[in-house]
Amino acid sequence: FKDELMTLKFRYKPPKDDKSILIEHIVKNTALELNNTSDNFRFSASVAAFGMLLRDSEFKGNLDYPKVIKLASDSKGKDENGYRKELIELIEEAKTISDRIVDKSD
Repeated sequence: FKDELMTLKFRYKPPKDDKSILIEHIVKNTALELNNTSDNFRFSASVAAFGMLLRDSEFKGNLDYPKVIKLASDSKGKDENGYRKELIELIEEAKTISDRIVDKSD
């Protein structure tokens, strides 16, 4: 069971039938390298990472602003409305503010 993430069970009954049909599908727990995931997945990860930096989350590990900016920039993909570009600019501004705060505290 260690390689199974979950089992999806779906039951349906065709029109005009009295008996339902069960479909089961096992979803494997297959780890992927971050570089082998989609732009959408990686960009979503950068959004979550940015949130962890803003909250100074105990789960942020070794994340820092340059890493989050790089992840977001490398996974921007097709950005028809410019929202991803705006978020990258927001992360860069947050880094600038964070750097100023750190400089003042030294």
